[in-house]
Amino acid sequence: MDYKKIYDNLMESRLSMKEERLSQKKDGVYFEGHHIIPKSKGGLGISTKPKNNPNIVLLTAREHFLAHWLLWRIYRDRQSALAFHKMMSSTKNTKRITSSRGYEEAREAFRITNIGNQYGKGKTKVISEEQKKRQSELMKGRNLGDNNPSKRLDVRKKISEKLKGVKKTPEQIEKLRKRSLEYKVECPHCKRCFDTRNAKKWHFDYCSLNLNKKERVKTNFSEGNTYGCKKVLDLTTNQTYSSVKEIAEIYKVHYSTITRWLKKGIKMKYFVE
Repeated sequence: MDYKKIYDNLMESRLSMKEERLSQKKDGVYFEGHHIIPKSKGGLGISTKPKNNPNIVLLTAREHFLAHWLLWRIYRDRQSALAFHKMMSSTKNTKRITSSRGYEEAREAFRITNIGNQYGKGKTKVISEEQKKRQSELMKGRNLGDNNPSKRLDVRKKISEKLKGVKKTPEQIEKLRKRSLEYKVECPHCKRCFDTRNAKKWHFDYCSLNLNKKERVKTNFSEGNTYGCKKVLDLTTNQTYSSVKEIAEIYKVHYSTITRWLKKGIKMKYFVE
């Protein structure tokens, strides 16, 4: 079967209906923009801006699905497989009901074209030196890690000053209240509600009102457990500091950066007397 001819006929007929469909779209009729020449093959234009672009045609959801099915059968490459597979996804605006045959072929196309890459089971994606160099160039100059401005104390102070006096709407307060309740549990001994991340650390078996209260055992700090440790030893100056925040102010970084350094053993470590 000549899938290329079928595809060309479909595009030609729908391109002749473009003006009519543009006016229908203004009245609320649902259409989807489609690249006649796919972007992966050098096609130009933005699918959401079909006006005055001969490479963009308006299709119904069903026609759009069939168009990408045909493109997969024509090219049989990774780009057309991914586009065809994407046609199975639905949103609140695009509720596609695909046939079992179409679903099977889309999944099979996705599977075949993914063999050997990072998503294939037991496989690893081979990245060429050229790709690594290109990725390295793209990442240069980005505000990552310690270079992130939001971690600088002066920037955080500016953000804090800007947010002072800003009142939350009742809707925002209610939303935050409901979200906080999702993460709270009640201690059976003191009958108080706490955050799930801290409740079991200080309540339940360790609650002060528990008659069979367990004693918290402090393990060896050399094993990596830093519970109860407050002081920090700077390995570069051999000076101790009373808290993480204190040393963060000296290094002029956010305290989360110091915590990360401590975990990795960079420049400093927890100090136990």
